[in-house]
Amino acid sequence: MKPPVKINFVSVVVNGIKLYKLVKKLIRQLRREGKMCFKKWFSKPPEVPLTGYRVGLSSVINNYPGTANDLNGCHNDQINAETTLKKYWPDFAIRKYKDAEVTRANFKNTLNEALNEKWDTVIMFMDCCFSEDNTRDIHHAVRARFVAPEHTIIRPKVVKHIARSVDMKWIAFSACQDYQTAADAFISGSYNGAFTWAAMKVLRPEMTYYDWFLATKTLLANSSFEQIPEMQGPDYLLNKKVFSDKTLFCQYSGHGTYTPDRNGDEADNQDEAMYVYDGMILDDELSEILTKC
Repeated sequence: MKPPVKINFVSVVVNGIKLYKLVKKLIRQLRREGKMCFKKWFSKPPEVPLTGYRVGLSSVINNYPGTANDLNGCHNDQINAETTLKKYWPDFAIRKYKDAEVTRANFKNTLNEALNEKWDTVIMFMDCCFSEDNTRDIHHAVRARFVAPEHTIIRPKVVKHIARSVDMKWIAFSACQDYQTAADAFISGSYNGAFTWAAMKVLRPEMTYYDWFLATKTLLANSSFEQIPEMQGPDYLLNKKVFSDKTLFCQYSGHGTYTPDRNGDEADNQDEAMYVYDGMILDDELSEILTKC
């Protein structure tokens, strides 16, 4: 039988007091040196400024309210784009938003704020779709980045696409044609948007924007994705070398949708829209903001 353990309570109390004083002294010292600030530890880091030579706005949504519309690859699109852009242009400053942060107000206000700056090139890079079809089965674990509209619409040929206008002064990249869906797919061991994956895989600094688009389109076709990306913009921008001047790159990865035309300006009787966390951002709203370019 083991002898009972004896505890000297006086010694415990004395040593405890000494330890308390030492810890208290250490905390005071760290505070004086600016190394201990709980507010700093737990507060959100400051946002990336929307000024600079190369700036990105990245808005991605995997987790929509509820579960029916959730996607898998949008967060990876953000990581992929940031990693690739900073690989070739280390000065790229990217402000990032995810899921519940990508609201109508936040997206529009941030884009408006960014366009207060004078840019040589503005790029809208949209990995979403505006198709009637919301099913795809060409690859394992593929989802369409499309939310069906609340009301059925008879859709003639689309003559206006989101982020496009007759006198546009920006470049618009879209993941697919209006009659297709953009794939959220399992590629090389992880979920990604097929369009973002292809675009970042082929991107090289010596390309023009038109070269970049053609290489992306070719890789998607060679990888058995049926979606055909689109690019639109004035020739003087399309023939520039990628990110060679003061550039704003606005990335969106999430769902797209369409809805009945609300102001009668659409020949196809529909408005296309990005389907963000708390609702739709219509093509009219986006075009109105982009006219500041």
